[in-house]
This record gives sequence, C-alpha cells and structure tokens, in this order.
Amino acid sequence: MATTTGQVQQLSILSRNTACAWIGPTPDNVEVLIVSNDGSAADTAYAANLVQSLAAAATNYRIVAAGHGDSDAIITTVQIDPV
Repeated sequence: MATTTGQVQQLSILSRNTACAWIGPTPDNVEVLIVSNDGSAADTAYAANLVQSLAAAATNYRIVAAGHGDSDAIITTVQIDPV
C-alpha cells in the first residue's frame, strides 16, 4: 500500500460515484487520486466519508495521508494529522 501525503490542493466531485483529489505540498507538485464506489449502500457511505474528510482537511489547511494501492490511484484510507 502506498501513501501520498500533503495538503488537499483541490477536490472535485465528477459524478455520483467518483471524486478526484489533488494532494501534495504545493499546487504545482501534486498527485491526483480518486475516490470511487460501486454503488452499494456500504461502499457509497464509505466513499462519502472519505470525500467529507478530504473536504474538511482542505478547508482547514490540514495535512492528510491518503492510502492507495501501489499500482493505482484509488484512495482507500485517509488520515488527517492532528492539530
């Protein structure tokens, strides 16, 4: 499992099932990661929680650590650094 750390520079909701997060130390140095769900109730709720956490971190200028697969960009975990 890989981890991308930095501020959420941008967050875009593309569809009901997909969101993109630009995470990195500066707007010019980011990795684009994806939050997606398969449409099931449990997966949709988990993805919504991830997006809400990313949005809260972005608006509060907090550093996040987004966990994703080694060979993909799909976010599976989000950890927000404490104050």
